[in-house]
Amino acid sequence: MTWRRAGDFGLWAGLSLLVIAESGTRGDPYWLIAGCVALLAAAVLLRRSRPLIALSAVMLPEAVIVAFTMDTTSGTPIALIPAISLLAYLAGRRETQLKYFVALTSGSLLLLLVLRLVLFRNTALSAAVLNWLAILLMALVLFVLPWLIGRYRAQQALLTTAGWERAERIEREQRMEIEQVRLRERSRIAEDMHDSVGHELSLIALRAAALEVDAELPERHRRAATELREAAAAATERLGEIIGVLRDADAQAPVVPSDESVAELVDRAAASGLAVRLVQEGAAEASPMVDRAIHRVVQESLTNASKHAPGAEVVVALTRGEDEVVVRITDSGATRSVPEGVPSSGTGLAGLAERVRLVGGTLTAGPRGSGTVSSIGSPGSEGEHEGVVPSARGFEVIARVPRAGGRPETGRDAVVEATTERSATADERDVVRRRARRGLITALLVPTVLGAVIGVIALGYYLVAGYNSVLPPERFDALRIGQSLAEVEPVLPRMQMIDPPTERADQHDGWTCRFYRPDGPFSINYAYRLCFEHDRLVAKEIVQTGSVRPTIEGSTPTGPTPAKERTR
Repeated sequence: MTWRRAGDFGLWAGLSLLVIAESGTRGDPYWLIAGCVALLAAAVLLRRSRPLIALSAVMLPEAVIVAFTMDTTSGTPIALIPAISLLAYLAGRRETQLKYFVALTSGSLLLLLVLRLVLFRNTALSAAVLNWLAILLMALVLFVLPWLIGRYRAQQALLTTAGWERAERIEREQRMEIEQVRLRERSRIAEDMHDSVGHELSLIALRAAALEVDAELPERHRRAATELREAAAAATERLGEIIGVLRDADAQAPVVPSDESVAELVDRAAASGLAVRLVQEGAAEASPMVDRAIHRVVQESLTNASKHAPGAEVVVALTRGEDEVVVRITDSGATRSVPEGVPSSGTGLAGLAERVRLVGGTLTAGPRGSGTVSSIGSPGSEGEHEGVVPSARGFEVIARVPRAGGRPETGRDAVVEATTERSATADERDVVRRRARRGLITALLVPTVLGAVIGVIALGYYLVAGYNSVLPPERFDALRIGQSLAEVEPVLPRMQMIDPPTERADQHDGWTCRFYRPDGPFSINYAYRLCFEHDRLVAKEIVQTGSVRPTIEGSTPTGPTPAKERTR
C-alpha cells in the first residue's frame, strides 16, 4: 500500500468514524449507516480526479437526510458536515470552476427546500422558509467559505509557480548569454591565431620563394622550396577558411594592432584622458597567447573603469615571473557620479574569464578590501562584477596565467553542464517548498495534537465522573420518599452526572435535585433524579436522556415510562 492510498484510507476511516459514532447514539438503521460510509469511500477516492462529483456524492444525500429529519424528536444528523466542508475546500483547491460549484450548492439547497415543502405540508410556509434561510447561512460558512479558501490557495500556488518559472527562464537566458560571450571570446582567439600564425606562414612562404629563385641552389633544392612555398600558401588559405567559420559575423574589424603591448595600451588609455599608470616587474617573456590574454584583461578592465568609476585613478601592475604572469588592475573608486544610460551587457568579465581559462589561468574580481573577491566564469557570478554600482573603495581585477600557457583546467565544462541541468533557482525553489511544506505540516499538526490531548483529557474526566456517579438500580429502588438527607447520603455515589438531562424534568421552587447514572457511560438511555427539600427526599424519578425511550429492567423501548414517586 502506497502512502497515498494509506492517506485515503485514514481520511475515509476518520470521516466514517464520525458517522458511526453519531448513528450509534441515535439508533439509526444499519442500511443508512452503510450507505453513508459507502458514499464517503467513493468521495474520498474521487476527490482528486473528480472533486465536484465527490462533493455532490455527499452534499446531495445530506440535503435529503436533513429534509427528512428536521424538526423530529430524533434530531438532525450532522456527521457528514465535516466531510462536505473538507471536500468543498479540496474542490476549490483543484481549481473547480465557480459556476459548477454554485450550481451544485444551489441545487442542494433548493432540493432541501422542495422536500421540506412536499413532505411536511402541515408546516407553515413562513416557518419552512425561515428554517431554510438559516440553513443557507450555515451553508455559506460551512461550504462556500472552505471552497473560497481552497480557491485562494490554488491561485497562490499558481502565482508562486509562475514566479519560479520566470526566475528559471531568466537564469537560463543569462546562461545562454554567457555561453555566447564564451563563444565570441573563442572567436577572437581564433582571429588572433589567424593573425599570428598566418603571419608566420606568410614569412615561411616568402623565404621559400627567395630560395626558389636562388640560382646558386641545385634544381632539386629549388623544387623543394617551391613545394614548401605552395604548402605554406595552402596552409594559410586553409587557416583562413577555418577561422572564417569561427568568426562572428556581427563582430567589428579590430582597430588595435594585434601586436600592441600592455605598455602601449596603457599609454593610449592615458592619452584619451584616463588617469592610469603602469607598474612592471620582471622581464621574462611569455607565449604570444598569454600576452594576448593579458592584453585583453587590461583592455577590458580599463574600459570598465572608464565606464563605472569616472574620475578614479587606475594602477596596472604587471609582474612577469619565471613561472607565471600576474596582472592586477585596481581603481580608487568613482569620484564623480556615474552617468545614466551607460551601456553594460554584464558579461564582459565572463569573456575575460574564458580567455584566461583557455590559456590555463584564473581570473578573480571584486571590490577592493571587501574580502569577497571571487572567481569569475561560473553562471550567476558575472552580474556581481559588471553593471552594478561600484564600491567606494574601488574595484580590483587579478589574472594569473602560466608564463608558457597551458591547457584549460579540467572539470570546468562539466561543472557548467551540471549547473545548466540543475539551476540555483530550482534548488532555491525546492528549499522554499520544503520550508512551506514543513510550515503547513506544523500548522496542521500542532492544533491536531493539542486537540487530541484536550480530547483525551476531557474523555478521561468524563469516564471518571461517569463511573463515579453510578447509582445501582437496587439502591435506587430501596430509597423511600420522606427519608432524610443523612439517611440517603451514605448510599449515594461520590459524584453526580456532569451531563444531566435537566431540560427533560420539571423542578419546583425550593427543590435541590441530583442526577445519577444507573450504569457506566455510553450504555444508558435514562437517568435517576433525586430531589430534596428541607433535607428531605421529596421526589425520585427516572428521566429519559436521549431520543430513545428508556428501557428499564426488561421493558421494551416502546413501553411506558415508570411512574414518578413524589410526596403528596
